[in-house]
Amino acid sequence: MQNTSKKKTRRYWRRTSTPKPWWPWGIAPLAGLGAIFLFGALFIAPRIEADVRDGVSHRIDAAGLPAMDVRSDGQGVTINTLAQADQELYVRALAESTRCDTWAGQLACPTTVDVRRIEQAAAPALLKSRPHRFTAERIDHGVRLTGEVPNQEEHDRILGVARQHFGDITNSLSISNESAGTHFAQAANQVLAVASRLTSGKASWSGEALAVDGSARSGAIGDVRAQFAAIGNESFQGDFNVRSLFDSQQCNMDFEQILGHSSIRFQTGSASIDSGNDELLGRLAELAQSCPGKLSIQGHTDSQGDAEKNQALSLSRATAVLDALVSRGIDADRIAAAGYGESRPIADNSTSAGRAKNRRIAITIDSMN
Repeated sequence: MQNTSKKKTRRYWRRTSTPKPWWPWGIAPLAGLGAIFLFGALFIAPRIEADVRDGVSHRIDAAGLPAMDVRSDGQGVTINTLAQADQELYVRALAESTRCDTWAGQLACPTTVDVRRIEQAAAPALLKSRPHRFTAERIDHGVRLTGEVPNQEEHDRILGVARQHFGDITNSLSISNESAGTHFAQAANQVLAVASRLTSGKASWSGEALAVDGSARSGAIGDVRAQFAAIGNESFQGDFNVRSLFDSQQCNMDFEQILGHSSIRFQTGSASIDSGNDELLGRLAELAQSCPGKLSIQGHTDSQGDAEKNQALSLSRATAVLDALVSRGIDADRIAAAGYGESRPIADNSTSAGRAKNRRIAITIDSMN
């Protein structure tokens, strides 16, 4: 019998794997930690610092203690304070006991407290203060500035304002380097504004009140008064003396009316004015002050006597009236005298009444415009 045997073969399977590199999976946990750190540094830490800083600031303020500045670095705080030495401990204690809201409830939030006491600087010495006078006087189409200003800055500012009102400025201001008071700048502005609306005269600040003395055209009086009142407080308003100027036509009518009702009387055959004419000459001077322009004083005689002597007499009488008006405050540069003798009669020289009318002084004005 034939033996047959079967050979069994065992097969063993071995599982093999290829080694994998550690990058990048090996740093994944580190990256996660880094992300958490960045999130905390960028979003959580600033919020914690702000909570700590605000909590400490509010607690110190609520206690009425002085603190210039509270800064936080994490949960540590630095306090710059003006507190006195005996108050410094209270500032520290309040800061250390400040509580903040956390996930675990209210807890003391500052971990460290650094209190720095700042010595308060001594107040600067006050400048000596006293009233300063300031005046703006009209000169033709310009202005003359006199008085004092407290410093160079105010000096330059005033000149800038003056240039807005006037084309020609004569500057005679002095700088005191002393305080002029809180109202000086406004007062200087109003002085210039008032003066700019005058045709002659001046506006001035005494250091306590605004005053004006001068002339303005009749239509500008209201504007002058409005600028005068703009100084504000009535206690700052001093004397307001502004005469109204009329146009040349109105002035000529007024001169004619005055001299038509009353004539200037002279001694017979002379240029000497009778003493009884003072009131009339005063009225003429007052009207002349209110009339801008050149005044012409004209002398006339009747036809009796020598024509050349009458001519000379009429000029002498006109010159006598000119001198009388100048002595009453009229600028001599504004006045001219002329004599016409018997050449311009206004009545019949054959009658005594006519001759009386022809012996006369006439005043006319020519406008500056």
